[in-house]
Amino acid sequence: MAGCNSLKYSLSGETSLNIALKAPLKCGLFIALSLALFSCSYFFVPAIDQGDASRLRVGDPGLNNREYVARLKADGWPADSLNTAVDIDFLDDDEKNLVLAHNLVRSDPERFARLYVTEYISYFREREFHYPDIEPILLTMEGKDPAVELYYDLIRWEGAGLLFPSKGLSQAAASHVRYISELGIRGHGGQGGLRARIERFGTWERKIAENISYGNFSAHDAILYMLIDDQVFERSHRKIIMDPDFYYIGVAKDIHPRYPTGYTYVINYAHTFSEHPEYQDQ
Repeated sequence: MAGCNSLKYSLSGETSLNIALKAPLKCGLFIALSLALFSCSYFFVPAIDQGDASRLRVGDPGLNNREYVARLKADGWPADSLNTAVDIDFLDDDEKNLVLAHNLVRSDPERFARLYVTEYISYFREREFHYPDIEPILLTMEGKDPAVELYYDLIRWEGAGLLFPSKGLSQAAASHVRYISELGIRGHGGQGGLRARIERFGTWERKIAENISYGNFSAHDAILYMLIDDQVFERSHRKIIMDPDFYYIGVAKDIHPRYPTGYTYVINYAHTFSEHPEYQDQ
């Protein structure tokens, strides 16, 4: 839960920031309407019952893909059908688990919210996040508020299609996670930027995006940290994960020297992606 970065490109090459800046005059009205809608819909949503939370500790560090699937099945998930990376040889178990974690929240967001977001809400003490049986106490900026907000976002959301692993997107992710880990830096810059890194390994259509999550105890934790999106007030990581226009995903991990609590993950997303022939057999 040390931090996250996100970046999105449309086919035109514009970033999400550039697109958002096109209509500043509508901002005040949009905020007012959003607050009004949130207030109205909040009234009709039942209060969070933390008794729904999973007691299986599915996010325990060190679970291989088979163990993660077994715990998810015990929570009632059709985990085999969601485990789209199970037979992929270019991802390790942690990376496969992160693909599966994406598919959990996209396939049944309400179940994910009631089982796992409620569990995480229970770990907050003011701004401190107390992960069970792990010594570090993580100091957040916003406390549990983004997690509560996420809960309501998910139980209202209809979900999205499954994500399928892409070798080229994973190669691009591996290139960047090695780059930032070796230099001890953060962010999406370097090696020409996101678009150049992805286009080095293949061609994409419509849109691409990238999330980075630093120092995670497990892949399950990584998806929750990005969805909660503490101190990222536009919740850009959450929006990318929930975007129904993405069908392909690439994942890579490394140990970042500034975030030694666990693995740092780079995750690339695309609507459509085709590897260059010279990289297909690597």
